[in-house]
Amino acid sequence: MRELPASFTVYGSKKVLEYYGELLSLKPELQEVSSPPREKGLFLINTIENVEITPGKPSKKCGESQLNFLKRAVEDAKKGNLDAIITLPINKKVIKESGFSFPGHTEFLAESFKVKDFAMMLANEKLKVVLLTTHLPLREVPKEVKKEKILSKLKLINSLFKGSKIGVCGLNPHAGEEGLFGEEEVKEIEPAVREAQKLGINAFGPYPSDTIFNRALKGEFEIVLAIYHDQGLIPVKLTGFGKSVNITLGLPIIRTSVDHGTAYDIAGKGKADNGSFKEAVIAALNLIERKKKKL
Repeated sequence: MRELPASFTVYGSKKVLEYYGELLSLKPELQEVSSPPREKGLFLINTIENVEITPGKPSKKCGESQLNFLKRAVEDAKKGNLDAIITLPINKKVIKESGFSFPGHTEFLAESFKVKDFAMMLANEKLKVVLLTTHLPLREVPKEVKKEKILSKLKLINSLFKGSKIGVCGLNPHAGEEGLFGEEEVKEIEPAVREAQKLGINAFGPYPSDTIFNRALKGEFEIVLAIYHDQGLIPVKLTGFGKSVNITLGLPIIRTSVDHGTAYDIAGKGKADNGSFKEAVIAALNLIERKKKKL
């Protein structure tokens, strides 16, 4: 990160960085600041003082810390002090104990920036997948499969990736087989695709999820709209785990993230793979440049 032409500000704990620096024989040299500077370098905003560190064991204090880091970054972004936010994994259980009422980062950021039309995209060199629904129990997914929501996501994708060919997944096996295995495709998904086409959006489907990703890998579709979390994320992680990036579409600020969880089982052991984090940083920088060119 020191070699990249950008200013990076870490929202975290000085004590935590020092603890793990000593534990892993690293020297995290970050200059402590009170607000994000614009000059090139690595900086730290020490967001929380009192910490209890037990590697691999989450606590309510961990949840409070995660929420504090996130809130402070959003606060600075709203002031125009940041061009992008790159998030690392949160423990959803302990952060909820601290008053976090959202399924994940994506929904929290959308609410914070008062955005209604947003979406989660997971992307690597081989696949780009956008999710219709994110962190929902499977039993809750069918009631969220509505024409208006699907059309909204297709419009959002097209606004950011103008003219891209979008393949839309079905919810049920064989994309419902004309209503034999479910009616969501006939009643909601197909009408949304037809409406999108009338608006000039290159959307096609719904197609069975067991074949659409292979078609995308062969170049038939540039982006796939998946209906639920695992339907979309399994193929992305299968084709590029550790090299994929989570991107939130629709925010006024760029947000990227890693494609993995907290991995408490290897905390403090020096085994973590930072490949996805590197990709998230590079993606954020590329998106910043792309945004500047549009202005």
